[in-house]
Amino acid sequence: MNRKIHIAILSFLVFGWQFGCMTEDPNSLDPSEIFIKYYGSESVESTIDLLELNNGYLLLGFRSDLDNTDFYLVRTDSAGNRLWEETIDNDTTGTIDVPSKMYYDDVNDDLYVIGTSSFDRADDELDRIPVDHLFLASMKITNTGLSITDTLIYRYYEDRISSTTYEQGYRSTSGADVIEVDGELIVLGSVETGSNDPAEDDNSILLMKISSDFQTIDWERIKGFSDDDFGRGLLEANGRYYYAASITTTSGVGNGGVDVLVEEFDITSGNEDNQTDYGTVNDDVYSNMIFTNPGIAIVGTTGTGNSQFAFLLRLSSDLGAGQLNTLTYPIDADNPSQTWNTQGADLAQASNGNYFIVGKVNSFSDAASDPREDEIMILSTNGIGEVNEGDVQEYGSVQNDGGNAIVRRADGSMVIGATVHFGGSATMMSLLKTNKNGEFLKN
Repeated sequence: MNRKIHIAILSFLVFGWQFGCMTEDPNSLDPSEIFIKYYGSESVESTIDLLELNNGYLLLGFRSDLDNTDFYLVRTDSAGNRLWEETIDNDTTGTIDVPSKMYYDDVNDDLYVIGTSSFDRADDELDRIPVDHLFLASMKITNTGLSITDTLIYRYYEDRISSTTYEQGYRSTSGADVIEVDGELIVLGSVETGSNDPAEDDNSILLMKISSDFQTIDWERIKGFSDDDFGRGLLEANGRYYYAASITTTSGVGNGGVDVLVEEFDITSGNEDNQTDYGTVNDDVYSNMIFTNPGIAIVGTTGTGNSQFAFLLRLSSDLGAGQLNTLTYPIDADNPSQTWNTQGADLAQASNGNYFIVGKVNSFSDAASDPREDEIMILSTNGIGEVNEGDVQEYGSVQNDGGNAIVRRADGSMVIGATVHFGGSATMMSLLKTNKNGEFLKN
């Protein structure tokens, strides 16, 4: 494997809040250009999303302890030094609040964080079982902390034609993504069911437009196919609006199983303008998408078990000419048929068209035949999705690690938001920065 290093397990500092840079060896790159930083405590923290701000970074993840799982935000300066950390929950004991995405409206200086809150409710027909609610929060952030403006705990209400009370009422609802458009919000998620046919108890895609103060719903649209379907991500590209979803079909491009659905929609009505699905004979699970002039690029994971591989799906703006590339590279040059199992989580594009994909290399044995847990991966491809094998890099601790989000800076360097496992039950959020050549650490 190329440019590989195993991060030594570090001891916690007082109160366990912050870790410094790891010790550099004589062959390391210039430490003024790179850093590795850790954030968290003895609880379980995992990274979900990452934003670059004018003077630093904002990490979004979740923190779990014995009582709750909460949204967890960490603000850093440009060198990755922690400025503050905050947790967000809906003030209900025993809740599981897991974020999925954040969106920063730099015009109005508003941060929106969306996800799912699961807790018991005793005031409806879904009493005594965990119920998923779409959880959305708006806030202001500074270098010293955050202040919450509004929160929304929302479930879709369905009035089915049925003789039983259960068929009428609120349905479990999850949040996936949010963007701001002309002072209003487009929200994407999923609902437990989206049909007046009681036989179709599946998950369906929820798309809606609401006011920025969460008080008014302009429109809602529910869309589903023959099985479970989940809204995943939103994208604005040159004034056109798209959402992506994971759909389960019995036919289509992927000949069944999980495919990637991409739909362009009208933001004034929510109506479909254009849509198509993409996939292979394997399950193809969406992770993230970006605008790449003049089209769209999507990253995810195809396959299952010991045959998982990151994929890159490139689309034109009109959703035609889709090309899904499975991103494989050999374990060693002498055995090109033996390839690493990987997962794709996020991607960025360079000015020359090359893509940089962050994710993980699944469990493997190293050169000494010692078993290793999953590693953080940065995978480089050219503009048409062919892997640049010499530029693939992996890093990690002795346990299960993964890259979750990537930001490519204007100078060509990259910052990766990752989750690092330090043994036992403790995991921490992390930032890893490369130099301008995209290099992190040399052998």
